[in-house]
Amino acid sequence: MKRIFAASTIALTIVAGSSAFGVEPDHKSTKAKQATKAQPKLTDFVEVPPAPKLTIGSKAPELQIAKFVKGDSVNGFESGQVYVVEFWATWCGPCIRAFPHLSELQADHGEKVKFIGVNIWEGVDDMGERLDKVEKFVDKQGDRMSYTVAVEDGSAMADNWMRPAGQNGIPAAFIVDGTGHVAWVGHPATIDEPLEEVISGDFDAKAAAKAAKEELILKAAYAKFASSVQSGKNLGEARQIADILIDQHLSEQPSGLNAIAWMILTSESKNIGEADIKVAHKAIATACEKTQWKDWSLLDTYALAAFKMGQTEQAIKWQRKAIELTPKTNKDALAELNERLAEYQE
Repeated sequence: MKRIFAASTIALTIVAGSSAFGVEPDHKSTKAKQATKAQPKLTDFVEVPPAPKLTIGSKAPELQIAKFVKGDSVNGFESGQVYVVEFWATWCGPCIRAFPHLSELQADHGEKVKFIGVNIWEGVDDMGERLDKVEKFVDKQGDRMSYTVAVEDGSAMADNWMRPAGQNGIPAAFIVDGTGHVAWVGHPATIDEPLEEVISGDFDAKAAAKAAKEELILKAAYAKFASSVQSGKNLGEARQIADILIDQHLSEQPSGLNAIAWMILTSESKNIGEADIKVAHKAIATACEKTQWKDWSLLDTYALAAFKMGQTEQAIKWQRKAIELTPKTNKDALAELNERLAEYQE
């Protein structure tokens, strides 16, 4: 289940926020200018991080593969051909959940795109043992992985792709355009639109580069927020950062809102107080509203927020609903949810 959220979870999609004060940017009145100026931004709290070495517009590194365990081998990036290089591991739950989506995209685009799922960070040093483990795993996936799958040569792909691109979590995907350059980097859940644009030739590299820069700011801000919440220091600033993320960037992103709430609610710092819990409640309530109160994992977080705010009846109500919506096959999750329900009932 959910426990620790990396910054990459928050930054699946950057949603530009409108003015928190409801002031249109082209209003010329003094009040409007003051309100616009007063609106806090993430850059008020964090510096703009330097761009990673491997970014949009960079020449794609070579493929360094120990073995292609499924599909045709790809020796290099051919001119005029679009590629998606996606990174995963057998232990990565979000990676496994992404397999069917990638398979659908491969089926939809056919020969226009070549998808390559590259296994990294497997945690097995012996290459023979690693290949055997991955091959058996991929074989069990069947049609869930209907695209080319490979195992990196040692740690070469992680070292030359992920690390220079500043990607610290998986799944992560790179779109390589017909000229052999990186056109996009991000979570495979948000790859559909940029991939369509790259294929059609409508991709705006400058806009994508700008979005990548904004994502760096978003990650830096979340990292600062998380550090404060975990340490219990500078919580006032952390609440301000969280409010900006909730209102201006993640209002349409339930998973990101959930990450903010869960980080606060599960902090072991004794300095976490009522003001912080209210921020968590605001974040998770917004996430539940966006999903029409039908996502069991979000309802679990909402119940915890209600409980910490002293709303025990609400906590019990929504925890029961979370249990009701959780797939019966997810026994570990159900055990954990029932354990929390018992705590609320006591």
